Amino acid sequence: MIFRKILVLFLLFIIYSSSVKSQNKINSNPPDDSTKTSVRKSDSKTPGGIFAVPSLGVSLPLNKFSINSNSAICLGIKLEYASLSIYPIIPGISYEHESHLGNDNYKTQNFLNSIQTNISSYGGGFDIILNKYLKSNYTIPFVIAEIKYFTVQRIIDPVINNTNLATSANFIGFMGGIGLTLYIFDIYGTYTFAKEYSCFAMKMRFHFPVIKF
Repeated sequence: MIFRKILVLFLLFIIYSSSVKSQNKINSNPPDDSTKTSVRKSDSKTPGGIFAVPSLGVSLPLNKFSINSNSAICLGIKLEYASLSIYPIIPGISYEHESHLGNDNYKTQNFLNSIQTNISSYGGGFDIILNKYLKSNYTIPFVIAEIKYFTVQRIIDPVINNTNLATSANFIGFMGGIGLTLYIFDIYGTYTFAKEYSCFAMKMRFHFPVIKF
């Protein structure tokens, strides 16, 4: 069910982005001389801005985490600073949250009614735009690197049957990934090294300008 929803969202985004591209192409035609108006141009020699970047994806538990937990929807928001002066590096800060329900086999074997693992992370890092090094006419490849602070809360029912699983944890981890920009959104994969909560995720995200300069 989760993967079906993600697929539907992807299709909607592709349809929407295609219509935006078509509209931009129409608007890019030079206007007739009789309708020309003055356009104010930016005086900045290094144009840039701050962008809000919401993200949505599916997080897949790895190693020990996959034994007791299922995949989960991953939601996030990021603030990025982009400027021609530091191209191809785009620094930013981020927040992500995911809630993993317990694996059915694990619950049965350990006589548990439910397990829920809530993971929140706060990070800082950067994207590197690879078009500067890898020429591509249709897509923009990029890599991601972040250091993150994780807060984990696990709810187990009944508590008396807890099989030595930690109910809370706070620690520092790392995330790396690679992706492509398609039309107006990004598709990318990430690997998160977070001790016993490590995950692989497939995500998509949009970039909305907040401040331009």
